[in-house]
Amino acid sequence: MTYDIAIIGAGPGGYVAALRAASLGAKVALIEKDQLGGVCLNRGCIPTKSFIASAHALKGVLHAAELGVRLPEGEPSIDMRAVQARKTTIVENLRGGIEKLLKGRGVELLHGQAAFQEGGALAIDGNAIEAKHVLIATGSKWIELPGIPIDHERIVTSDAALDWTFIPEHLVIVGGGVIGCEFACMMQTFGAKVTIIEAMDSILPPVEGAISRLLARAMKGRGIDIRTKTTVDAAVASEGGVSVTLSGDETITASHVLVAVGRRPDVSALNVSAAGVEVTERGAIAVNERFQTSNEQILAIGDVIGGWMLAHAASHQGIAAMQTLFGHEEACTTNVVPSPIFTDPEIAGVGKTAEQLKSDGVDFRTGRFPYAASGKALCDGDPDGQAIVHIAADGKLLGVHLIGREATTMIAEAALAVSKGMRVRDIEETIHSHPTLPEVLAEAAADAEGRAVHKLGRPR
Repeated sequence: MTYDIAIIGAGPGGYVAALRAASLGAKVALIEKDQLGGVCLNRGCIPTKSFIASAHALKGVLHAAELGVRLPEGEPSIDMRAVQARKTTIVENLRGGIEKLLKGRGVELLHGQAAFQEGGALAIDGNAIEAKHVLIATGSKWIELPGIPIDHERIVTSDAALDWTFIPEHLVIVGGGVIGCEFACMMQTFGAKVTIIEAMDSILPPVEGAISRLLARAMKGRGIDIRTKTTVDAAVASEGGVSVTLSGDETITASHVLVAVGRRPDVSALNVSAAGVEVTERGAIAVNERFQTSNEQILAIGDVIGGWMLAHAASHQGIAAMQTLFGHEEACTTNVVPSPIFTDPEIAGVGKTAEQLKSDGVDFRTGRFPYAASGKALCDGDPDGQAIVHIAADGKLLGVHLIGREATTMIAEAALAVSKGMRVRDIEETIHSHPTLPEVLAEAAADAEGRAVHKLGRPR
C-alpha cells in the first residue's frame, strides 16, 4: 500500500495533521513509537494542568475564610495519590478520544520507531513503507546539563515529577522558565519548600519584563526562594537527598532536584541525513514557509523545527501544512502565537514585548491597567495582576501581555486582534460585559491612547 502521507509522531502536531489530511481525502499513516498524544498529553501540558487544578483547589480552601466560608477545624492537605489517579483518568480519556477520531477519519495508526534508510526510504522498525510524502512531527526532548546526572529518583525532569505520589520536602528547580515556574507555584501550594536557580537575570527571560518582575515578586511573597544570575555547577544525589553546588561555591541541600532548563528538537533516531533533510546548527529541521524541508517531499512541523515549542503552535502548523500540501490553501496564520503560562498568578502574551520593540527600534506607546481596579477581580478575591498593551504610532496592536487570574483565557481576544492586524480602538470600542475580567484588557487598550475611563490622568 502507498500512503499519500506518512506522519511520524502522534503528538498535538502529528495527530492533528493526520486528521486534517484525512478530511481532505488523503490516505494517511500515523506512526508513533510510544503513546498517542505525545509529550503534551502524556507527560506535559495535560498532566501538569491537572496537577495545577488540584493546587488551585487547595489554595481556594486555604483562603476560603477570606470569602466568608467557614471550614471544619484542621489544616487542609493534598492527597497526591488521588491527584495522580485523577490525572491518569483525564489522560486516558483524552487519549481514547484521539484514537476514536483517528479511526473515524480512516487514519491508519502504526506503532514502532520510524527512520529513513539509506537512499531515503521510510521504514518502521526496519520494515519499509511507501508514502508519497512524509511529515516529521517528532517533537522535542529534555536538555540535560553536565554535572547534573538525571537518576529519575532524586534528580529528575518533569516526566518523573508528574508521577510522584509524595510532596518533596525541599525542591530545587534548575531553570526558571515556563516549566520551572509552573512547578514552583504548584509544589509550593502543595506544601513543598521551593528554590529556583536561574542563570539569567530574569525568572522568565522571554516574557515581558514588567510581567516577569510581577511574577517574581508574587512568588517571593509566597516564600519561594529565587536565585537569578546563578548556575548549578554540580548536583550529587545520595540516599538522604541531593547536595547542590551553586556558582560562587555555595552549597545547598535539597530532598529533590527538578531539571527544567528547556527542550531541544528530537531527531536523533530518524537518520534524516539519509533522506537529504538538512538540520540547523541548533539541531532543528530547517523548513520553508510551506513547512517543506530541503527534500521537498518531506515536511516538518512543531518542536522539531524549533521556534515556538508550544502544542497549539504545532497543531496549527500541522493544519497549515496539510492544507497547503493537498491543495486547500486557505489563509492560515502561523506567526502570531499566544503563550500561556499557568503560574500563580497566570501569565499570557501575544505579539512583541517592550524589550523586543525597543531592540527593533520601533516607536510605540503602552497602556496599562491593574486588576486591583476591577470589580470582578476584587469579588474573586484575586486582585493581583495587570494588563499591558503596546501599540504603534497609528494605533495598530503590537503586543498584549497579561498577568493575573484567567490571563491564559483572556489572551484569546488579544491573539485574534493581533493576528488580524487590528487597531487598539477595535478592542476599546467593543463592549465588554460587566463585571468580568476582560474589562481589564479593554481599559488597558484605552489607556494606550490615554482614554481609560477608570484610571486617573488627563484623557485625550
